[in-house]
Amino acid sequence: MGRRIYIYRSGATSDCALTGAKDDPRLPPPAASDRWHFWMQIGPLQPTHREYGFSLGAAVKEIATTGYHLFTGSQTLLCKHPLGRSKPAAQQGAEQ
Repeated sequence: MGRRIYIYRSGATSDCALTGAKDDPRLPPPAASDRWHFWMQIGPLQPTHREYGFSLGAAVKEIATTGYHLFTGSQTLLCKHPLGRSKPAAQQGAEQ
């Protein structure tokens, strides 16, 4: 399998999903009031999936059946790309 796997995250939660196609419309509604946002992509042969909180074999089977695989992201995965919501500089200075 030479395809990429796309990882999505629901808001600031640890709820994550894998898809075999970027922006796959079959992602279920997220549990939180936020939306799914693209987190990162990996190759199926990269061994990092063990550190991210999912089993590649189970994920590939479920993606083939439903179009996605839901899992709880590990701290390693969730720390890979911190959320891009930064506070304005004026607020940051007031909190120091």
